[in-house]
Amino acid sequence: MPNFPSLTQANTTNVDNPTDLVANARADIKNNIDNVNSIITTYDGLNLVATSQTQNFTAQQYFGLQTLSDSDSANTYEWDLGSAQTATITLDANSTLAAPSNQQAGATYILIVKQNGTGGYTLSFDSTYKFTFGNTPAVTSDANAIDVFTFISDGTNMLGVHLEAFD
Repeated sequence: MPNFPSLTQANTTNVDNPTDLVANARADIKNNIDNVNSIITTYDGLNLVATSQTQNFTAQQYFGLQTLSDSDSANTYEWDLGSAQTATITLDANSTLAAPSNQQAGATYILIVKQNGTGGYTLSFDSTYKFTFGNTPAVTSDANAIDVFTFISDGTNMLGVHLEAFD
């Protein structure tokens, strides 16, 4: 399987002096062109990988965890999925999770919901969030409780499952 892109750097030994012959540098020039073509093939203009090839990552890949803050006095949280595929909320009042923005069909999103040291708060979900059997789960209300929601987008709705009480 080819690397993505090739991580082999081209040697400049045969191309660093005015007297070097192109014939001696051909392998290095080809390697540079292959690397550039690999990048162009997999770059879609948004810094996203757009490849149909299976990739073998040899280092950990992850999405940065972002903390969402309530956007108004009604304790409404807005979730921009374009910049936060994984996010966390710490409840300090009864709150609402608004419809997300920038969801992509087939993408996975994770939300960690924490109760503050007092606990006892609720989280309501916009109708965009769908749960099994049509039952919106209640977050664990214990002080410092942690619940995890995992969503898969169908492009319109966020289809979710709930894991609770990571006390």
